[in-house]
Amino acid sequence: METQQLLEAAQTIQVIQSLLHDEKNEWLPVIAAIGGAFIGGISTFLPSYFLESKKHRLERQAITTALTSEISALLKMMEHRDYLGGLIEAVNYLKENPEDKYILMIKVPEHYSRVYQSHIDRIGLVKPELAAEIIEFHQLIDAVVQDVVPGSPVQEEGGDIETFEELVKILESAIHIGNKISSGRV
Repeated sequence: METQQLLEAAQTIQVIQSLLHDEKNEWLPVIAAIGGAFIGGISTFLPSYFLESKKHRLERQAITTALTSEISALLKMMEHRDYLGGLIEAVNYLKENPEDKYILMIKVPEHYSRVYQSHIDRIGLVKPELAAEIIEFHQLIDAVVQDVVPGSPVQEEGGDIETFEELVKILESAIHIGNKISSGRV
């Protein structure tokens, strides 16, 4: 409570005490009713407030943990499958053969970002800086995925050196952001 509220509460108590000392006080039932209503209201409000606050905090922690865990898993999978190395290999090949087109196809399941997709409507519960980084990570990864999945122009027609250099930059940015998120530096 603030100092002003404490002073007002003390004055209220003094007024109530002075009213209680008078035997013929007709205001006593009114004061008792108001005091009872006030205490009843406070005793109902406070537990509800604290329970909702705890529920909100636990939901935020659960969503944050799920999203950062998915990013960590995606980074490990990208490292294990050496996706960045494949893109760099394409760039090196095209530097030596500038007239050629390079076809790189990666099969990426539609559900690779299942946790992100299922929690995007509640991303506002995550701290704003972290939420922004999570969204940027997934947008960058989606950009790369759209260029290397079967049916994409890069996969069907082949890509030139500029296309693959751009994909390398985008994937490097996504990996950098993902590592920042996974290490808790956001």
